[in-house]
Amino acid sequence: MQAQIVVKGVILNHNLKKALLIRRSPDDFGGWEGPGGKVEEGESLEEALEREVFEETGLKAVPESVLYASLDEICGKKVIFVVYLCSTTEEKVVLGSEHIEYRWVEKAECETMLVGGIAEDFKKHGVYELEW
Repeated sequence: MQAQIVVKGVILNHNLKKALLIRRSPDDFGGWEGPGGKVEEGESLEEALEREVFEETGLKAVPESVLYASLDEICGKKVIFVVYLCSTTEEKVVLGSEHIEYRWVEKAECETMLVGGIAEDFKKHGVYELEW
């Protein structure tokens, strides 16, 4: 089995005590998620995450630690997600072309907005137990 590696960030702004969620267009899943994407040839996981976060949000975020990794199947392809805890002091988000909306959210709001595997992984891996 060959799998694609995707990095994702749980982007926290400790000044706001909130996390960033971005929403895909209804044509492409339509749900809320953290920023991230595919690791390109020659990139480290952290370099890929910093690049993807900047491309999707315009934010400079610092990867601090790996929160969890999970394996999923999307459109018949195996995908390994490596999810990092990241921090930023920036608040202004400039969305890239893949997303239509963003929100800085508190834990309770985040729990209501996330669905499916993302929601399950956040609970299973203690994301809501972190200090925001």
